[in-house]
Amino acid sequence: MDTMKIAAVALVGAVALLLFKQYKPEWAIPTRLTAGLIMAGLCLSGVGEIISFADTLAGGDAMTSDMWRLILKGLGIAFITELASGVCRDSGEATLSLWVEMAGKLALLLLALPLIRDVMLAVKTLLGVGG
Repeated sequence: MDTMKIAAVALVGAVALLLFKQYKPEWAIPTRLTAGLIMAGLCLSGVGEIISFADTLAGGDAMTSDMWRLILKGLGIAFITELASGVCRDSGEATLSLWVEMAGKLALLLLALPLIRDVMLAVKTLLGVGG
């Protein structure tokens, strides 16, 4: 991921938005979306490195691999939720933003339920309670 490229796209996008808002307001939304998509694409280039690192740490261990998969899914949910919520908030739709955040929190909870169950079973086993 190249932070300088992302910063350059953001600055060019901001200047273009200032100009478009003043002279061609109908071009502001497409310009904002284009700049956002370019920056998102540049950010996603670093995801491959993260996945490669996670695979190296997992070292073929199924349990560790499953945990990394959960972590990466959780991060994906968090990033998508934050992006969608921010877009809604910037558009003046605070209520939609809150609903997106609520949906993201519920999705993370649902993702974590199997892990919570496994932890509770391990605690029961260690305490000698139940089965």
